Amino acid sequence: MRIRIAALLLIAPSLAVSPRPAAAGTSRPNVVVIMSDDQRWDTLNPTYMPMVTKLLVGRGITYPNAFVPNPLCCPSRTSTLTGDYSHTTGVFGNSQQYGGFSAFTPPPEGASTNSVNDTTTIATDFHGAGYRTGYVGKYLNGYPANHFAYVPPGWDSWFAVHTGAYYNYPAAIDGHESPMYGSAQADYSTRVLTDQAVSFVTAAETQQAPFFLYFAPTAPHGPAIPDPRDVGRFDVRTYKQPPSMGRSAPSDPQYLQNVPWDGTRARLINAFHADQLDSIYSMDRAIGRLWRSLPGNTIILYLSDNGMLWGEHRWAGKQVPYNEALRVPMILAGKYLPSRFLPSSDPRIVLNIDVLPTLERLAGVTPSHPVEGIDMLGETTRSEFVTEHWENAPAIPTYCGVRSVDWMYVRYNSTEEPLHAEGLYDETTDPYELNNLAVTAPDDPTVAAELAQMRSDAATLCTSGSIYPPDWPFP
Repeated sequence: MRIRIAALLLIAPSLAVSPRPAAAGTSRPNVVVIMSDDQRWDTLNPTYMPMVTKLLVGRGITYPNAFVPNPLCCPSRTSTLTGDYSHTTGVFGNSQQYGGFSAFTPPPEGASTNSVNDTTTIATDFHGAGYRTGYVGKYLNGYPANHFAYVPPGWDSWFAVHTGAYYNYPAAIDGHESPMYGSAQADYSTRVLTDQAVSFVTAAETQQAPFFLYFAPTAPHGPAIPDPRDVGRFDVRTYKQPPSMGRSAPSDPQYLQNVPWDGTRARLINAFHADQLDSIYSMDRAIGRLWRSLPGNTIILYLSDNGMLWGEHRWAGKQVPYNEALRVPMILAGKYLPSRFLPSSDPRIVLNIDVLPTLERLAGVTPSHPVEGIDMLGETTRSEFVTEHWENAPAIPTYCGVRSVDWMYVRYNSTEEPLHAEGLYDETTDPYELNNLAVTAPDDPTVAAELAQMRSDAATLCTSGSIYPPDWPFP
């Protein structure tokens, strides 16, 4: 594998501790993970997220090259919880054998085909190290459903809602099903979840231990219902659409060329785009409130589980191996400006699997198992990473590939017609990924050399795991 990034950001080696302790009797830092749902990286800016920009970007390290290897909710969340790729967790999609809550949860008898599951997560590690742990928000697809009594290992406090919950939903609270939340403004899920997160922080500060909080609002996941205060806040009619909007080039894979496109579809996608922006602003307000409740020596890591396409390549959603789905916002901050988190930008490639090793090292916590992620503050860097996805959805072929800052390569399984079974895009000259060089210029010497190298890298990275679906594109 090639080192594509020559310059690394120099980061101060020490972690300063705020004068105000996290909890009585301890100087270990409190740790908070905030995970949004389906948020594009380019929505983290002062217009849509003024509080996050001021409080986190202004006190932390921003990672402009943050990605998720599998751009879908459940596999991405399990990778964040474990520090491992889908080919190790066995969670490639949102449902059935290789997806969802059940694929990550050992069966009742304790037997499991996966060595990495909900018994080996960031929660079990922090809990084992004496932290008080709390989960608030969306967990995994398929939960809670009929599993309200189930609380995954490692969590002292548990408050979870289902995917896409905004109004009229129950919550799983410490092993019990709550009464239904209704349709009043006070029942809006981002408000309810923020109340729960603040309550956890307030209660945890009375304990003789630091706390670890995982705060995962459902916003801006579809149906992307904004807080009533934010309905119609953003108008996307003046949004400058990228050249890939509504376009499917002849070199694109056939499954994208088959997506119909007309004015009605464009209007629906733009309406969803606006609703997501309004929902993001609602979440930004909630994060500002949570921030005010946090003690001084708190480390905060902000990210999304995946991105979202708003009509690029005709696609509306995630799952596909394109930039808008793979790239996510990510910030690592300290509340009172510890020296390690002076406002800066780190250009290295970082992934969601890096969250666990980074936060655990900062907190002095030992991982319960060997992880595939790396410490984002360490000297180790990666030049590229594997992208992999399976979903029980015939519209999207199973794929695996390699992504670097400069190039994207993907190979689909046999359900994609042969001419378009491979994709190679130059991210430097073609940032909107409109020209599949594997189709349009395979005989160009420069393209041929890059294609051969990426094929070789993919042959290694796409077969190095222990669990793969049967329709995998690599033998």
